[in-house]
Amino acid sequence: MTSPERAPSFRAWSHSTPPFPDTLSLLQQTPPKPADLKPHEILVQVVTAALNPVDVQLKNLPIFRLPALAYPKGLGCDFAGRVLGRGTEVKDLPIGAEVMGVTLSPLAGPNAGTLSEIAVIDVTRSTVIQKPPQLSWVQAAALPLVFLTAKTCLSAPYLLLPPSAEPSAAHRSTPTIVVLGGSSAVGQYVVQLAKRELRAKVIATCSSRNADFVKDLGADTVIDYTSEDVMARLREMRPEEGYVSVIDCVGGTDIVNLAPEILTPRTRDFPAGGSLTTIVGDKTGRSSMGGSILYLTTPRMLARMLKGWAGYGFRYSCIMMANHKEWLAEVGHLVADQGMRVEIDSEFQFEEVEKAYERLNTGRARGKIVVHVKKE
Repeated sequence: MTSPERAPSFRAWSHSTPPFPDTLSLLQQTPPKPADLKPHEILVQVVTAALNPVDVQLKNLPIFRLPALAYPKGLGCDFAGRVLGRGTEVKDLPIGAEVMGVTLSPLAGPNAGTLSEIAVIDVTRSTVIQKPPQLSWVQAAALPLVFLTAKTCLSAPYLLLPPSAEPSAAHRSTPTIVVLGGSSAVGQYVVQLAKRELRAKVIATCSSRNADFVKDLGADTVIDYTSEDVMARLREMRPEEGYVSVIDCVGGTDIVNLAPEILTPRTRDFPAGGSLTTIVGDKTGRSSMGGSILYLTTPRMLARMLKGWAGYGFRYSCIMMANHKEWLAEVGHLVADQGMRVEIDSEFQFEEVEKAYERLNTGRARGKIVVHVKKE
């Protein structure tokens, strides 16, 4: 491990203005000194980083065309690496520790991105843990954002189980969960966690090409959206008690219109009723951002959410991941002891980041795209 004070200049991928990734550039940077770190920052030698669609969506926001924001900014949010230095308030990540996590600082400079040989990570804006030894560097970079997003979808207050489906129930009923986009990067973990942790029956949608893969992840039933009417099939297969939750990783409004008919209704024993949780929202294109930011630009989604949470109709949420370190700390056990699958679509060298984004933008990646920032 090279001390940053003695290291030569290092490289960081950056962009300044849309369209991204056409404006990618590889910059030479001066290594930050550990003594200059703020109290809640760590200095990380990045070993691997993973790409996410949000990288492209965020960097193409119109706001980044403003002259005041046309400076070099960092790229990437998922990472795994080694701690080179730490601020005075960072107590749980010692120097030399192998770490993994996710960070998001869209306005920060190149050093704050994870596609950088040396990165400055603000732990108050990130989820960072010591890397479980069971995980490879590639797995450690691939997991954080998608795993935390899936875990958020399947946790309170979004997913609530009826009393009869609680693990403590004397005669437990099996809840049924629908995953739209079961082969997507987040959908893969929703399927696995729903089956492993919630012991739910899982119905997932995907293409015929990915049907066997999604079944291997744990889906009990797969609906091929290329040859079947998904909404009609969900209506046909609705259990008597309804679906306790639909997790939408695809987008669009067809499922919104069907939700009142297929979700578990509100009752005296289960006043919350079933839920529709989406990470995409009403949009269907890959170029624009999903998540709760859409409440600001799509009033009907905000009204739908408020109505449902006020107790009228079904509960609806458009979410982004929750930053819970204790959740991320589970991944070593889940992978090593419970067989959770970490699907890797492809791997690229640090100099091949442009090719990596080309692969991401095809929309056909099954699993994560990982960049080897440092040769190990």
